[in-house]
Amino acid sequence: MPVTTKTSLGTEKIMRLIDHTLLKAFAEEKQIDALVHDAARFGAYSVCVLPEYAERAKKIIDANRYDLRIAVVADFPLGGKTAAQRREEVRSMAGIADEVDVVVQIGMVKSGRFDEVGRDLVGLAEEAHAAGMKLKVIIETAYLTKLEKEKVSELVFESGADFIKTSTGFAEKDYAASIGNDSTGATVDDIALMARVAKKLGKREVGIKASGGVKNVAQIFELLAASERAPDPDHFRIGASTTEAIYNELTAT
Repeated sequence: MPVTTKTSLGTEKIMRLIDHTLLKAFAEEKQIDALVHDAARFGAYSVCVLPEYAERAKKIIDANRYDLRIAVVADFPLGGKTAAQRREEVRSMAGIADEVDVVVQIGMVKSGRFDEVGRDLVGLAEEAHAAGMKLKVIIETAYLTKLEKEKVSELVFESGADFIKTSTGFAEKDYAASIGNDSTGATVDDIALMARVAKKLGKREVGIKASGGVKNVAQIFELLAASERAPDPDHFRIGASTTEAIYNELTAT
């Protein structure tokens, strides 16, 4: 794949790779309002919010006719609910959200219960697609060994999900370090691993979303190159709360 640069891609297309994100528990309504308006101003692809704010974001987007999608998170950030609870959470966003970013059942993964994890993901993809939504699966790379990353990536790619995603942004650094992960966010190595697994399975149409600690344009291009994906929001995405800084870097004269 040809090397993509700021010059060859352009600010508008780079910004359309970004899901502008605010997922803090203490986020207030006024901050969500600002998030939506800012996302439109920066030219982001979507806003990613907690479910409680999805309807509010939708009203602002519809009232202003913004070209923005709404992504919500599910079973976030722990991935600790039952399969039935997770399906209901996805179902509850029908008609409101365009996309759902769900955390894999991390405890099940760590316990080696991969068959159950796989069945859960298939069910979630079916639920999301029946409601006209895309499903992104957050595997929380900081909590997984390399072998677990490979296995869970396989499950995601085989599940019917539309995207695999690196991180919640809320992983505990101490545990991550204890199993050899120096970063709790998106890394080039993890994105490259996902790309290799997808290629092996013939699933290169499944998108990759790099989320967690992405703060500048150089990182975006490093992660994009590692993904082996086309630079469009159907195949590659960045989750960022630092969207303004990225936008300012791109538009600086």
